[in-house]
Amino acid sequence: MSRRIPASRKAMLLALQIVLAAIILLPFFWMLSVSLKPATEPFSIPARLWPENPTFDNYVSAFRPEFRTYFFNSVVVSLSTVVITVTLALLAAYSFTRSGFRILSVLLGLVIVAQMFPGSAIIIPIYRMMRAANLLNTYVSLILAYVAVTLPVAIWMLRGFLSRLPVTLEEAAAIDGAGPFRAFVDIILPLCRPGIAATAVFVLIVTWQEFLFALSFTSTKEMRTLPVGMNDFIGQYGIRYGELMASSVLISLPVVLVFMILQRQFVAGLTAGAVKG
Repeated sequence: MSRRIPASRKAMLLALQIVLAAIILLPFFWMLSVSLKPATEPFSIPARLWPENPTFDNYVSAFRPEFRTYFFNSVVVSLSTVVITVTLALLAAYSFTRSGFRILSVLLGLVIVAQMFPGSAIIIPIYRMMRAANLLNTYVSLILAYVAVTLPVAIWMLRGFLSRLPVTLEEAAAIDGAGPFRAFVDIILPLCRPGIAATAVFVLIVTWQEFLFALSFTSTKEMRTLPVGMNDFIGQYGIRYGELMASSVLISLPVVLVFMILQRQFVAGLTAGAVKG
């Protein structure tokens, strides 16, 4: 028989969860509150948690033509990076889990070592390569840099998922006359949908909010992404906090929506990919 959890312990765990949720959500609530305040209210003393006269003027000011350009650039770079990274990581992870060559163990070790280097440690050599190839201030430079940063982690994530899939599935498909490519597309990919979705969300979050590479590899407003474009609200003589927070809310919404949509696919992929015994 399973032991019943005492009511006092349940209440303590619930209180702890509420406190942790409040600590995590308070910065987001404050960001939303400041975005709805008039220009002078963020500096009022005492500070109010919610604006006395909410207004959407900051959102109107933030959603200017430059913001739409930054948004388009971020979408192009992020989606391209997700597609390329997940595709390469899936193929590499499949090779690591299904091939018996010893050289792949060495390559997998190099993938693990590559995760140890932060972006700030490799930005200079990548910058020099992009400058030598005349790719600075282009989508290609950002996409290649983001693929280089996210690919090792993506390979490791998908390898862990693929390693749990039995090889007997592909052997059964081979007996039925399916070739390696058809077995990979018809059997492995459907079962990997939860892992692919999780990896895609990870890559999207990393590239969507990345600042250092976007600042270093772009030199014109036409090629800036959203994190770099937010610097427009930070001037020499002051910071426009209302517009800055409004743009932060607008930047956060796409990632939240994508995560909510893919969260359903996690469950759908697990149930559709279940193997009946």
